[in-house]
Amino acid sequence: MTRSATEDTRPPRRVGARRLPAVLALIVASAACGNLTMGGFGEAVVVVSGDAPDSIPAPASVTWARAIEGPTGPDRADADEEDQPEGQLEAEMRLFLVGDGGSLVSLSDDEVEIRVDLEGVEEDETLPRQVPADAYTDLRIVFLEIQVQVDAGLVIDGDTITGPIDIEMESDSLVVERPLSVTIDEGRRTEIFIDLNAASWLQAVDPVTLSVSAAAFADLITIDVR
Repeated sequence: MTRSATEDTRPPRRVGARRLPAVLALIVASAACGNLTMGGFGEAVVVVSGDAPDSIPAPASVTWARAIEGPTGPDRADADEEDQPEGQLEAEMRLFLVGDGGSLVSLSDDEVEIRVDLEGVEEDETLPRQVPADAYTDLRIVFLEIQVQVDAGLVIDGDTITGPIDIEMESDSLVVERPLSVTIDEGRRTEIFIDLNAASWLQAVDPVTLSVSAAAFADLITIDVR
């Protein structure tokens, strides 16, 4: 049996301009006040994958994922490609480097829009950003909007799931912060990689409501420097 969300086959809409929520306005103000410069500037760029082939291990705090078994869970290295969910994810977000003491440096002037495939075949990246050369401890991702469209390959409790999948954001934004431990060197480019690990959190889709909790989505996001 095949379930389809509201039988609507339209592709997910492109995310558009959106009013900044109050929490994001405070983050931006804090970022503007931060002064982390040791001397000079380096270049930072963020690369996003829907599901990298060599997935970064999920944070140790993730507990719900341990109950997921089978080829599309976190231990899916031996899964056939045809068993992987196919589709697209679009998101609107803000990105910040966090320095010692919690100072923030924004990685864009405005919201960043990314579009990636759920299989991790193609990556998207932000425009290069000049940031103060310094050491940073975390990457903060503030999701403003998330659109997920599954076209094939997702089976929950024996049912094939297709259509839009709702990420249940409880407010106007979803903040995800991960340890980073990176030093931006003066005059050099640093690439920060975000793996959304879509095939893992899609296993938490409720087959009735066709939704995923914000916690399930956020907990499996991992980052690396490459």
